[in-house]
Amino acid sequence: MRLGACVLLVVAFAAPAAADDRRLVGEWKAVTYQVAGVDHPMEGLFIFTPRFYSANVRFNLSGNPIDDANGNAGPYAADGRQIVFTQWVQVHVRPGDANEPILSRRGPDEATAYAIDGKRLILTFPSKNRYILERLP
Repeated sequence: MRLGACVLLVVAFAAPAAADDRRLVGEWKAVTYQVAGVDHPMEGLFIFTPRFYSANVRFNLSGNPIDDANGNAGPYAADGRQIVFTQWVQVHVRPGDANEPILSRRGPDEATAYAIDGKRLILTFPSKNRYILERLP
């Protein structure tokens, strides 16, 4: 094998599995959480750096006086169609869930489809639920 081919092979295996999508970098305001096709107002913030994300959102699915919430953070990889979130932190608060009102753990990697439409970022999770976010100035 020639040296050039060896170098190319090493570089190919050293590169991350997914390409970077720098369009994600910045701050995004949470606007809507779509669950089973129903829109729920959502407040919060997603922050993407070139390598990491942090997300804190609040919404109300059950009509309880205490809102539902999600908090997630860790590294991510994005290729223009899909983000793989590595969840170093996964916190869910669900006061209407009798079985698991609070969940706090390191979460599984979550492959999530996404699209950027103007100033909107739409995340479609494996459950088919969607977050709709708007870029902050």
